[in-house]
Amino acid sequence: MAESDVREILDARRQIGVWRNRFAALLDRTPVPTAVCLSDGTLTDVNPALAGLLGSTPGRLRERNITDLLRPKVQRDYDRVIEDLRARRHASRELPVRWPGGSGELTVHAVADDVWVGLLLTLRPNPVRGGEAPALTDREAEVLRLIAGGATSARVAAELGLTADGVNYHLTRLTDRLGVPNRVALIARAYTLGLLDPAAWPPR
Repeated sequence: MAESDVREILDARRQIGVWRNRFAALLDRTPVPTAVCLSDGTLTDVNPALAGLLGSTPGRLRERNITDLLRPKVQRDYDRVIEDLRARRHASRELPVRWPGGSGELTVHAVADDVWVGLLLTLRPNPVRGGEAPALTDREAEVLRLIAGGATSARVAAELGLTADGVNYHLTRLTDRLGVPNRVALIARAYTLGLLDPAAWPPR
């Protein structure tokens, strides 16, 4: 193999790495619960919003099967959706799903080329029954907005003139009031309840 061919291959690999990193950054910042999986349902990428809804983290969900996490209300509906997407009869389909503590509509988009079919998944949770959004204080809303935007506790403290303990106090109150175990789940729950606007970035 010629040296120029080797350089070209290495350059192409670097470019793939750059685009992969850009995609990962966009996925992480997307407030809509989103994932990418293979056509057999194996997850390759999961954003914090989806992981939070499922009470987990993105790293723990990678390589899990989406059907183990989001159960279609009728299994044959999922099989039919996959069959339609593989045969390219539809570019996207919607599927009612449920998971412990919630239910919603999963939109499955086919992303295909001549030899490969991947799936882009977006989840729209149903409103929580009997779950009304609690009224937040101005300070709680500010903490929530900054955390949802990716700020660390230290940055939140500096921006709002709080101590680290003060930020942790507000986060503990928020997670308790929204009934979630951690800050990732807190952000997902806040979007579900309409406390954060999914169409806005940075969050508000």
